Amino acid sequence: MTLTTLLTILLYAASILLIWQFVGYPVLMAIFALKKREIFKDYTYQPPVTILVPTFNEETVIEERIYNLFAQDYPLKKMDVIVVDSGSTDNTRQIVEKVMSENSFPLKLLAQKERKGKASAINYGKENAQYDIILVTDANTIFVPEVLKEMMPYFKDPKIGAVGGRHTLPNYESSIASSNQFYLDLEFIMRSGESFLDSACLFHGEINVWRKDIVNADERNLSEDLDMAIQIRRNGYKIEYEPKAIFYEPSPTNASDLITQKKRTSVGTISNIFKHIKYWIPPRNWYSGLIFPSHKGLAMFSPFLLLIIPVLFILIWNLDVILINLLFNLIIFIILFLLLLYLKSKLIKTIKTSGNQSFIKSSPKIIYYVLLNEYIILRAWIDFIFGKYSILWEKVESTR
Repeated sequence: MTLTTLLTILLYAASILLIWQFVGYPVLMAIFALKKREIFKDYTYQPPVTILVPTFNEETVIEERIYNLFAQDYPLKKMDVIVVDSGSTDNTRQIVEKVMSENSFPLKLLAQKERKGKASAINYGKENAQYDIILVTDANTIFVPEVLKEMMPYFKDPKIGAVGGRHTLPNYESSIASSNQFYLDLEFIMRSGESFLDSACLFHGEINVWRKDIVNADERNLSEDLDMAIQIRRNGYKIEYEPKAIFYEPSPTNASDLITQKKRTSVGTISNIFKHIKYWIPPRNWYSGLIFPSHKGLAMFSPFLLLIIPVLFILIWNLDVILINLLFNLIIFIILFLLLLYLKSKLIKTIKTSGNQSFIKSSPKIIYYVLLNEYIILRAWIDFIFGKYSILWEKVESTR
């Protein structure tokens, strides 16, 4: 085998991996999502649930969050809401106490003396939870009234360890926000297909429900929600996805805030890849062999694949090979992308979002968003390698 042949093989391997990540895998999951049968849910099954709301300086949103939770279409006597405050220096605690004094809600306030991170708040709340099923949510999140009604019946099946909901954006005033909705629509497609095949890859940190006795939050982990999802699947339980459990949380509206938010989650994902390396190799099921590597793992290496392709072009320096590769990539990508848009139109009918804009109008914004995300992942690798990160979450003001 000549050096040129070897480099050409590497070139096509890198190209195929990128195509698989961006369009191939979403298309496959969209096909599974279309096949997913309407799950029969026994709505009379209404187990009690403890809801944890970790807070740090959330005075502008915490009151609305509490009233939103108690507006759920679910028996009040089966809800236990705990606000776990981690050393707030504003009026968050006072506002919670005011709501408690003015209402007869099953509401508690737990106060940590110092800020230790979201995972620590989750574990502290879990220790004081009244019920065996825990729901974790954020202070700046808003639920539709049907969230608990749609999620809780899953736990009648002892094989279900966790359930995630669907993120939709209330703000579309910036190109970043509208592009983020397109990304969230793809997440909806992939998680629907994944839960049909095996388990959803992960759940949103803003809405996740799980059995108390099967998982703990790793207090050293930046993406404790992803780590908990992996733990749950490793422990033999399935992770379901309920698209009717809709929550609204604003998107970052500028590049700076998006970098702050996404860089943190990317560092957490990289950390979880290495933390659970023995679960990926060798693969044990569809989750460890296909779902996680395609959905999250490959995304953390895509910037390097994008960079290595032009390097391989230079090393090969054969115009025929380069043009054939470019044509191959373009044809395959266009075919799969058009198929993805078609399947997306079949699957996403329930919510009117900015993701329903014509692709011609939104494509420049989406391309910018993708390239920005690749840049963020590169920065995340630098922070991970040099340990330049903290377990304390950085609030993004444009999402509040």
